Parts: sequence; structure tokens; C-alpha cells
Amino acid sequence: MIPASALDELRARNPVPDIAGRWVSLRRGSRAGRFIGPCPLHSKDPHAKDSTSFECWADGWVCATCQDGGDVIRLVELYERLDFRAAVQWLGGAQEVDPAEEARRAREQAEAKARAARDDNAFRERERADLWSRWSEAKPWPGTPVDDYLRLRRLVAPPGALLRAHPALPYVVAATDAQSRSGWRRLHSGPAMLAAILGPDGRFAGLHITWIDLAQPKGKLTLTHPETGEALPAKKVRGSLGGGRIELLRSAAPTRLILGEGIETVLAVYRALLTSQIPLEGMAMWSAISLGNLAGKAADHSRLPHPSLRTAAGRVKRVPGPEPDPASKAVPVPDSVVDLRLLGDGDSDPFETRLAMARAERRHARAGRRIHIAWPEPGRDFEDMLVSR
Repeated sequence: MIPASALDELRARNPVPDIAGRWVSLRRGSRAGRFIGPCPLHSKDPHAKDSTSFECWADGWVCATCQDGGDVIRLVELYERLDFRAAVQWLGGAQEVDPAEEARRAREQAEAKARAARDDNAFRERERADLWSRWSEAKPWPGTPVDDYLRLRRLVAPPGALLRAHPALPYVVAATDAQSRSGWRRLHSGPAMLAAILGPDGRFAGLHITWIDLAQPKGKLTLTHPETGEALPAKKVRGSLGGGRIELLRSAAPTRLILGEGIETVLAVYRALLTSQIPLEGMAMWSAISLGNLAGKAADHSRLPHPSLRTAAGRVKRVPGPEPDPASKAVPVPDSVVDLRLLGDGDSDPFETRLAMARAERRHARAGRRIHIAWPEPGRDFEDMLVSR
């Protein structure tokens, strides 16, 4: 058995940004000591400059898409497809540590973790306060560009949906100019649809933002980075995503819940229900924001080889499997729900999506609860099907 002190020394010798930076291009994040960029495990473009799914720091990492994370040893295990001991050897092997040095490092690590926890909590509270101010500035969506955006996409929002319209929300990216005082560069300011994210405790936790340009076919802003020419996403998520949801059709104690990934997907199904005159009493409809947040993290042993995809290193890509990790964060389904409908996304990779939906089904299973997975037509999503009618 490798002593804990030797493993700590190995981790200190191999900071996560140094190892992950061998495989993908990282850049400094908004918090001190943090780096963001493409994920070594799932990103198709390891050098994408607008990717923010992967975040790492000296002794840890997390991916919002994979819903995975850990230390440098785990990252090497997953990327190189090695077991624990082989990953330790890949990183240079464990070395004996002098007891006095071990005690000193233990004190330093405890102090560093306490500081990091305080800094992280302070950052999250500042971010939440800033996002709440943006939400408070925004107005109800009827009669605004958000209303026009929804009509353009043939969507209908339920009364009471946690959506608002901001008249001129700045779109910022990380500044590359070392002289920038704020660390950010504004590229655009314009109308945006805001959706409030509620955390597992029901408190405001963040915002899902969609910038609007009604001159575009689907009403979303098209924006390119002025230096790289890369297309930038019209949607951003800020705040705490883990275990969060956007409540669109709201119910205090729903007996029926329709849970999908994207806002537009859920709203397309809502319109279809209205058209079909299906009773909505006791029903709630939520967006989980991401597939990983809908299904939660997979158990460590539950990773399967993808039938066709490869990593940046050319190896067979291993993806999260159907067995859930119950300790991981995901949208909590209320105990009152006896009929749960999960919406599959036809736009995502079919193999990974089906594994995630199977994981969600197992995670949310309860005695007396019916669970059904609804799938759109191959290669499409529910909004595409609605528009084509």
C-alpha cells in the first residue's frame, strides 16, 4: 500500500494544470490559481479558446460536461486508461517522505484547503450577488425581445416560468491584454433572455443567459472572437450549476414532472401539450441545463468504450456509463413525483446520450414511481420536430 504522504508528494510534484496542459490548451480563469479550457477527456478540439467546461487547479480538476473530477492521478487514469498504480508510475512514482517533512506538508495542505474553501465560498457569494442584481434589473418577458424570440422559434412559455428579459446585457470574454484591469473584455451588449437557476435547496444559484438577435434565423446572437475568429456561444451559464434546475412550468408539489436538458426542448414539449389539450394539473416542467446535470455522475467503475470516438491522443474514448454515482450532484426529483418523463436530446451523441438517460432512470427510480424516456426522431430534437409541423 502506498503511504498517503507519498501520494501527497506525488500530487505536489505534478500540479494538475501542468499535466492537463500537455493535452489541451488552458488559460487563466477568473479565480486565482484556476485554469479553464477544453476537457482532455471529452473535448473534440483540445485547443478551443472559448471552451470553459474544464476547470483545474494545483491539486484538483472538474468537468461540467463529464460531471467528473478528482486529483491528478484520477485524470491520468481516465486519459491514459491506466489503473491506479500504473497512473502513479506514469507520474514518476511514489517516493518516501521524511516524517518531519510529512507533518509540515500536512499542516500546509490543511491551511491551503481552509483558505481555498473560504475563497471559493466568497467567490460564489459574490458571483451569486452579481447575478441576482442582473436578474433584478431584468423585466417580465411579455412584450420584449424575449417574447419575439420565443415566437420566432414557435415556442410558448408558461405563465410563471423563471424567465426574464434584460434589455442590454454585456457579453464579455477573458482579456488577452495584460494591461486590462478587470481581466475581461466586452464584445457586445444587447437583449438577452435570462433564466434563473435554482439550486438543490431551492435558492437562487445562477443564470442561464441567451443573447438575442432577431435578425438571425433562430433569433440567437452570432458573435466571433475578434482575435481568433472563432464562433462564440450565444448561451452561457454562470453561477452554480450542480444540482440546479430552471423551473418553467411550476408546481409546489408536482405529481408529474417532465425533465429535459435545454430550455427550448422543454418549451417545445410544453407547446405540444397545450396543442393536444392534455391536462397540466399537478405537472411541473424543468430544464436541467446540461445532460450531466440531468443524470449525475457515473460510478467510477461504470465507464464504457465509445464505439467510434477517439481522444485527442487517438485512443478509444471511454465515456460515463449507466451506473449512477448517488453521491454526485444532479437535479433532485421531488418525492411527490410519481410520473417522471425524461426528454432525450437527439442533437447529442446518441451513444453517450442513451447511457446518460439510462443513468438518470436508475438514479431517479423509486418505489411507486413510473419513469419513461421520450426520444425525438433520430438526429433531431423536440424543437426541430415542432418547427417542421
